[in-house]
Amino acid sequence: MRDSPPPQLTTLLEHLGLATAGQVAAVAPRVRRLARDLPRFESVWVDALAQARVLTPFQAAELNAGRGDLLRVGPYVLCGSLPGPAYLHCYQARHCDTDEPVRLAVAQYSSGPPEQIVERLQSLATTTGQLTSQHLAPVTEAGLDGQRIWVRSDWIEGRTAIEWLIHNGRFPSQIVLEIARAMLVGLVEMEQTGLCHGDVAASALLLTDAGGVVLLEPGVRGILRPEEGYAHTDLLPGAYDYLAPERIVDGTPPTVATDVYACGCVWWHLLCGRPPLSGGDALAKLRAGQMAKVFDLRQLAPDVPAELARAVEACLSRQPAARPESIARLAAMLGPPTRGAALAVARCAVRASRPATRWPASIRNPRVSWRKPLCSTAAAGCLIAAAVLWPVVRDSLSSPNVASGHSEIAPVQGVIGQRDTNSAGPDRVAAAMDNPVVAAAYEEPWSPPKPVDPPVSEPDGHLAEDLVLASDGPLRVASLDLQAGQRVCGSPGKRPVVMVPRAGLTVDVEDVRFENIDFVFDSACDSSSDGRSDSEETPPAERAIVHLTAGRAEFRGCTFRSAETSSPLPAAVRWTHPADAALSLPAGRIQFGNCVLRDVAAGVDCRTVGALTVEMSNVLHLGNGPLIRLDHAPRPDEPTRMILSQVTLRDSGPLLQCSCEQVDSSSGEISIRTDGCALVPRGGTALILLGGVESPEPMLRNVLWAGQGSLVSSEAVIAAWRCDDGRQQPLDDASVSIAGVVRSKVEFAGKAESDPAASRIIRWQAPLLSTDPPGFDPEGGNRLQPLSF
Repeated sequence: MRDSPPPQLTTLLEHLGLATAGQVAAVAPRVRRLARDLPRFESVWVDALAQARVLTPFQAAELNAGRGDLLRVGPYVLCGSLPGPAYLHCYQARHCDTDEPVRLAVAQYSSGPPEQIVERLQSLATTTGQLTSQHLAPVTEAGLDGQRIWVRSDWIEGRTAIEWLIHNGRFPSQIVLEIARAMLVGLVEMEQTGLCHGDVAASALLLTDAGGVVLLEPGVRGILRPEEGYAHTDLLPGAYDYLAPERIVDGTPPTVATDVYACGCVWWHLLCGRPPLSGGDALAKLRAGQMAKVFDLRQLAPDVPAELARAVEACLSRQPAARPESIARLAAMLGPPTRGAALAVARCAVRASRPATRWPASIRNPRVSWRKPLCSTAAAGCLIAAAVLWPVVRDSLSSPNVASGHSEIAPVQGVIGQRDTNSAGPDRVAAAMDNPVVAAAYEEPWSPPKPVDPPVSEPDGHLAEDLVLASDGPLRVASLDLQAGQRVCGSPGKRPVVMVPRAGLTVDVEDVRFENIDFVFDSACDSSSDGRSDSEETPPAERAIVHLTAGRAEFRGCTFRSAETSSPLPAAVRWTHPADAALSLPAGRIQFGNCVLRDVAAGVDCRTVGALTVEMSNVLHLGNGPLIRLDHAPRPDEPTRMILSQVTLRDSGPLLQCSCEQVDSSSGEISIRTDGCALVPRGGTALILLGGVESPEPMLRNVLWAGQGSLVSSEAVIAAWRCDDGRQQPLDDASVSIAGVVRSKVEFAGKAESDPAASRIIRWQAPLLSTDPPGFDPEGGNRLQPLSF
């Protein structure tokens, strides 16, 4: 067997500048260990060079695949593959003569002479070389290598936003706002130079460990692919995620208006964790981009800042004239980057589950010997010294002075809104402190950014946009002129009494918050304006005090009751969402805090499609019907969550009632979380009541019930089936996953007909972790003003 390396391999490596003949020969002992009794093929020599860190894994794989000659592109040699835009192949590379690390993007060209394209790319490099923004990584050089066009830009360590999304899910909303502001700084400078980016995308957005936000390859796609549309479906589907409708229909080159649209798509993607439009192939993506409408991102990211939500909505207008007229105008809508924004982005960026793209240790000058015994000896000495000094360092870290030194970092976690639980995060941040940009950012804690248009306070303490209802007597209300995000309340220290007609009070805008309002359903209030009675307008089964057609709403310190005791009673809230069919399933959330429901047919009557979340904290339900009612069994893509804390059911209907037309084990999941609740329905009433023609027992497998410190009355049935004839038949609840709920007899402070304080539990028998009574507390929670009937 030959011990000398293959001559053709040595020649190729020397031509590529990857290794000298001496370096190849030096790995002969390693080759013998790898090959053992087998022939020493060329691939064994390549593997030995990779193990010796003379070659990178990428270079070794290309050599073994017979593509070694393609590692040389112009004056550069490829060292590793990088994620990037779908129309480019991006690599780590180094200059063959200077060993300078660079980012190299390569595109195949096979339709005609490419010299004109290279000339335009070189002109772009000259123009963008004058840009000074740190948020751009412009092309600095371009050239032609056979049928391959290459563009070169400076090397920047980091990871793309699409990588972060894959490993971590959606970005925190406040971080997206800071990323958007930083992006616009670079795009504004391009606009002032008369250029447009042409490929604003999550795959072209780089985040560095120092908190930098950099847009890659600005202006390149518009030169390589000036036309897009149905005649150009040669790319992967993700390449069309951010394409403006006019480019798909007309095939026009990119413009500032298309960059504005792409910005809205990218921010929507970062906030929601998925692209705004779906499609399994390129043609489906293009069709969705032309025809489909992107729905409100607050359905998936309810915590998005208001200014960012407005900007995204404006950017995603289908008509270019309806979008912000310039990048500068869009930047004015969001405001400039805030102090410490780089630090916040840095803390978020280091949360990725895989390390940032770093320069491989094997990329070095092949003329330098790879054997460094002196370095190995020094490393061993450092390890011994670290072991000796560790007890001293550990004691110093536990001292009060050192502990207080971390207090400056704490405010930043609160601003981001998402605590970093990645164990590698603090180490990565500590390592980034060597960077002067990060170190400077730590000198002063980051404060939340100021709103673009701060609300103006009125003399009575309310905000200018609050809707303040009269509190000097019952207020008969058929409708309210509401705005998104508005708070509806009474005068300070007073509770408005709102008399609602049979047609109910309609709430059709998002994020309305009602505080300390007593809602009373009274059929004596006539909301009809055309002479018809309310009974004709609203069927009895659809009566409700509040008709909610928005995706999100909140009720704090409110009461719901009916002035009538005869049936049919209204539901407290009838939730119909979405009002119209959408192309994508929405997500909705409704919240109740410190509320009382009495003499109502249901607490929340859900007629919804999509993911559903109902949150209740410190709520008393004295209604005859269920606390939550679903009009259909959730489908697999419609998860339903009930998050209940300190909720009391007293002489009421079920906790959950669901109508099941078709029942099977593939129904969607129903997740119930009960913490510190007291569930005491009417004697013999099931907590989960399922209705339908067939037995809905298979659906119980999809009910997950968890929590802690909650009591269930001894007489209550866990699950039952309501047959067509009205009879209730208990179901075998063995398949229901239940945790944190115990049976116990309970004693209330008074009769249910009295004030809410009478429904406080004073005695119970089951052992609980806390001595505080479970269930509703009229004096507890975040109650704003006293509740009363």
